Amino acid sequence: MVPMKLYLLRHGHALSATEAKVASDADRPLSDQGLADVSRMALYLSSRGVVPNLILHSPLKRARQTAAHARSAWPSHPAIEVFDPLANILGPEELLDRLLERSAGVPELLAVGHQPQLGELARHLSDAQFALRPAGVIALETTDKKARTLWAFNPEDLML
Repeated sequence: MVPMKLYLLRHGHALSATEAKVASDADRPLSDQGLADVSRMALYLSSRGVVPNLILHSPLKRARQTAAHARSAWPSHPAIEVFDPLANILGPEELLDRLLERSAGVPELLAVGHQPQLGELARHLSDAQFALRPAGVIALETTDKKARTLWAFNPEDLML
């Protein structure tokens, strides 16, 4: 299998359901801080030479907004799709199978989702544990069912 670069991006900080005046957790939007953190992280990714060919995101509003906001960092505007397996329900093995199936032949994939699912997937692939905060990203290079960690950053790591 040809290695794939897999970037796991946790959605940005979101308002609580009460703050957002929404009835469902799935409808929680990003906060202003969340939007700013996602923009900063996406620009950082772009500056590192990351150019995803495909962005898959959870169907929850905060992940959808994160993916759309991050996408604007790349002039090529990578393809973007809702990907239900990123809804924080599946375990890491099943999520990995579904991601590999959907991304076959994709050199660089950005997956936007939630904790604990993204952290569990990264640990499953690399045997490393990560403290993935909102708008944080883990970069992996996968070879089938294993990966090596390239790097990981949270928004506060980018503040100078």
